[in-house]
Amino acid sequence: MYYQVSRKKSLIFKILYCVFSALVEVYTAYIFFENLINGCRKGLSFDDIILLISTLFALLFEGSIIGFIVRSFKLPTILMKNLVFKNDGTPYIPGIVMICIGIAISLAMAAIFFVSAYIIPFITMSVRGQYFILSVGLILGTNLLFALIFFFTFRHESGSFSII
Repeated sequence: MYYQVSRKKSLIFKILYCVFSALVEVYTAYIFFENLINGCRKGLSFDDIILLISTLFALLFEGSIIGFIVRSFKLPTILMKNLVFKNDGTPYIPGIVMICIGIAISLAMAAIFFVSAYIIPFITMSVRGQYFILSVGLILGTNLLFALIFFFTFRHESGSFSII
């Protein structure tokens, strides 16, 4: 019974993590193709090329995370264990503190650039650059947030990582 409950909890965690990561991936892909189309219409400057390459790397990074999550559906995988747990299964407090700080910084950065890019332009950066930084903030914030959720969800099963 305990194994089935933990297995369902693990499956729900992976599905939610995959869905939120896919949403961030779709937004990043949208930014990439918007920048590519805009660059083709108006001509690419050096800054546009750097932005396209950076967005491509962000897209590939988030895609690899999604690939890892999808792979974890087939085989038991330890998702983010070493960020929040020590090898013996006890909580890794410095990791949890760093994750909380990272979540606060990246989501605050994403919120600031969202407001500046979509609502009230108060940052003197190109809008496409603001979209990119918003996307990076969402990538970091989403992944760190799920690392923290992982800790609270699986802290009672810290000795049985083979089922996660």
